[in-house]
Amino acid sequence: MSVPRRAHGRIVTVFAAKGGYGKTTLSTNLAVTLNASGARVCLVDLDFEFGDIARWLRLEPTRTLLDAIPLQGKLNAAGGASLITPYRPALDCILAPVDPGQAAKLPSNVTAELLAVLPSLYDYVVVDAPAKLSLHTLSALDSSHHHVLLSTPERPALKNLRRTLDTLELLSYGRQLRSVVINQAGSRLGLTAEEINRLVRSPIAARVPYIWDVPAAINRGVPLAISRPDHPVVRAIGEFARAHLTAERAAQPGFVAADGAGRRPA
Repeated sequence: MSVPRRAHGRIVTVFAAKGGYGKTTLSTNLAVTLNASGARVCLVDLDFEFGDIARWLRLEPTRTLLDAIPLQGKLNAAGGASLITPYRPALDCILAPVDPGQAAKLPSNVTAELLAVLPSLYDYVVVDAPAKLSLHTLSALDSSHHHVLLSTPERPALKNLRRTLDTLELLSYGRQLRSVVINQAGSRLGLTAEEINRLVRSPIAARVPYIWDVPAAINRGVPLAISRPDHPVVRAIGEFARAHLTAERAAQPGFVAADGAGRRPA
């Protein structure tokens, strides 16, 4: 099989400490937004227990990450290409296993192998990570050029975000390539910007507004970035992408520790 190779693309992992923060909404709309800029994009669903991308995008999961198991130790660009489910021109998906119980068979080194080859096929790889720091999540974080850490503006969610930031520091991931995004900003039930800054103690890269009609778009199975590209949520995601992702950078995969030495070996 002949597979077109590209200059090394960028991996962006989207992580939230708990479900319900809008992680998949952000991941899917971010992938569509990057694709709309002319980039070739792959959206990877690593949330094996509660992965929703197939349902959200109304895709038939005939191929999933489980199909990577026979390729373990020899997963190349052709193998990576064999796992994709096309969604739109130049926007593909790699779907989570349908049965969460089957996902336990997938070793984390397969995730690492897959993320090593996908940047040769795509300009951007957007990873929708599970809401826990599993071995698969750590493989994605290690492979990534940028981490998007998501929270909603409620106090418990922000405390979880702060704990996530502290954990990443303990794991020797540096700060220079991560972005904190607050979803549903402006919600009447959320905290003020000043209260958020005091709790998080880290720069906020973007605030995605709370808009009542977002759940309706989810139920329709069409990302807002497709159905309503002028929507305030889509505009906020687009501004974030332009400011933090699409600029040319000499970043290497994985975080760099505060002392510049990179992540400590496991």
